[in-house]
Amino acid sequence: MKTLKRQRGIATVLTVVLLGLSLTSATLVGVSQLRSSQEMSVSLHAQTMAQKRAWLAAEAFQEYLELVVADPVTWEAFDQVVRTEQPQLEGLSGVVLTRTNYDDESLPDWVDLTLQIQATSAKESSAEATTTLEVVYRIRPPGQGEALEPEPNRQVILFRDGLNITGDLKVLTAPGESYDITVDGEVNMGGLSAGGIDSIRSTRSIRFVGGSSTDLQEMHANCDVLVSNGNFTVQEVKATRNACLANTINSQLITANGSVEVTGGRHGDIRALANKPGGTAQCAAGAQQWCSLNPGFGVRTQPSPTIANIYSKGAVEFNSTATVGRVQAEGNLVIKGCTPTWTSARYGGSFTNNPSCRRSASKSDQPVVLDPVPPVEVEPEVFDANVYRTAANYIYSWVNGAMRVKVQDVQGIVDWDDPANPAEVRRNGYFYRTANILDPSNPYWTNRTVAGYACINNNPPSRRDETAGECIARLGYANNDGTPLPEYRSGSWIFNGVNHAPGVVLVEGNMEIGNGTYTNTFIATGNLHVTTAGGAVFALNYAGPDGITVEGHTALGVCRNSVYSFRPGKFCESTYSHGAHGGLGNYALMAGSCPLGNINGCARSAYIGGDILVEKTVFGVTKAGNLFSSSGQARLYGYVSALAQRSNANTVNKMGASTTINLRVPAEIAERYDPTGGLMPADGGGNGGGTSVEATPGSAQLQWGRYL
Repeated sequence: MKTLKRQRGIATVLTVVLLGLSLTSATLVGVSQLRSSQEMSVSLHAQTMAQKRAWLAAEAFQEYLELVVADPVTWEAFDQVVRTEQPQLEGLSGVVLTRTNYDDESLPDWVDLTLQIQATSAKESSAEATTTLEVVYRIRPPGQGEALEPEPNRQVILFRDGLNITGDLKVLTAPGESYDITVDGEVNMGGLSAGGIDSIRSTRSIRFVGGSSTDLQEMHANCDVLVSNGNFTVQEVKATRNACLANTINSQLITANGSVEVTGGRHGDIRALANKPGGTAQCAAGAQQWCSLNPGFGVRTQPSPTIANIYSKGAVEFNSTATVGRVQAEGNLVIKGCTPTWTSARYGGSFTNNPSCRRSASKSDQPVVLDPVPPVEVEPEVFDANVYRTAANYIYSWVNGAMRVKVQDVQGIVDWDDPANPAEVRRNGYFYRTANILDPSNPYWTNRTVAGYACINNNPPSRRDETAGECIARLGYANNDGTPLPEYRSGSWIFNGVNHAPGVVLVEGNMEIGNGTYTNTFIATGNLHVTTAGGAVFALNYAGPDGITVEGHTALGVCRNSVYSFRPGKFCESTYSHGAHGGLGNYALMAGSCPLGNINGCARSAYIGGDILVEKTVFGVTKAGNLFSSSGQARLYGYVSALAQRSNANTVNKMGASTTINLRVPAEIAERYDPTGGLMPADGGGNGGGTSVEATPGSAQLQWGRYL
């Protein structure tokens, strides 16, 4: 790697005042958020604050690196200094950065920078807490070849306002990929057969009672985790209040800020903080408390578990046969039922032995040191269909008793707002009506009326429609020529027929997709329903330029097909552009909106629609601005998320009947389709068709982080 001549004052490159100011601001926001939880203890508050401060520093340092790699001169200055000097940070006390590795040899075009970020909160007080976060940044220096395409955003599986799962749910992922669900609300799973879910995190409680599942990596809740009447293993259970596992449920590690109760099963370590110090065990407001044990108790066993070790800051109670390795209790050790066996045991309170058991244990005042479970946090996210108006190729609306369509960025059709169009068309779009079209294939039928045409006027069908160019193009094919596709009925746009011209379709109101196979990104400002009728929906990137056949469904090509001669411009400019409009072509279904004029979201009472119900096959990503539900034979070939931006009372997200989420992407489309949705700019615009071959600014990515 070439370096420039060392410049005067270069050591100041790593002392970034702006970075310190941004960290200070971000920390104050974090403090405000944490103070809202009145049940937090001082100790837990300090530990959480230290962890949050470390991550804020990590994220802010990445922002700083992005500035450093913006031009070659700044990068070369940074590169010289970071090899010999430690980064310094001003403006935020209690954070120390230490460079532990700077590797510019293992990868030809990249540099790996490893930092240890030590953050301390409540310093020199009884609640002082320190955490050390190790992070690795992967840096591509500027001006060294092709730019890196952004890493896909895989934090998109989010359900707000709770999630109920019943029936048969299967999640299919590629090797090495995981499917992690975060729910802002309660999670209820029961009477189901589930497979392929790796982790479930809830801002309230998780309840799994009845049914089967493949093994899970993690269950993490901001109250209780209840799992029973199944036969599978959860690698790690984490609860900010209590955890209770019963029958044939197994685990590798259970940690609860309150108490733990296990009945049967095989388990690794069990760790219970028993609400010490007071306030450590907590529930999110409104969360269901499924585990009845007092959070201040500790650990209780029922017949007849096998446990690696038990560590409890409260009591430990055995009610039946149990096999345990080491037992450490700060509180009482109680044997009520016979006969537990252990390799060693110590207690801090009293030892109540069952005379028939004759177990020995030692008294100890040594504390049991355990780290509390941190709360699940959900970052805010909003969706507004109106943001994508500039990206939509077809916008359908109902204006003064007539169907209108704004056609834009479609090769072969003049934009609706073209100066050559009549003023009324430039205001509201083309009229969408039945036209009189010549039929050259039938000499005895010289003309016919055909629905679904974009026209410059709202005249009754006549020979002038075609001969005078008053009707521009047919946009949708229903099952008969006299029915438009879409139809408009009482606030809903009905797509029920054969197909629609490929492209991004936005409707003002609700949308119902029935019969037909569609190559479209469908966006509704209201609700969206994909019925059990035949056919399927293909996202543009899934179908690709020439179309595709999958699972018996054949999609029209976005850029080349035998039905439509026109094509969406940004996707089909020269070669197919899967990054058009920031990856919007990965999405099949999107719904919900704020009233026009809102820029950064709106109140829940003002939000419109946003519910998506899927009952058949969808090849693409689904994003519901409010709630998602599935029934029938739902097959989803992309991630699903729901943001609960409307007031929903007791209604929650639901997956029922037979639902399959298949994230295995066929090799032939892997370069153009991202089942996570990819990265989309907030305005829905942009071209983003791939990488650049010119000299470009560098990039900096936070590869991973771990607590030491």
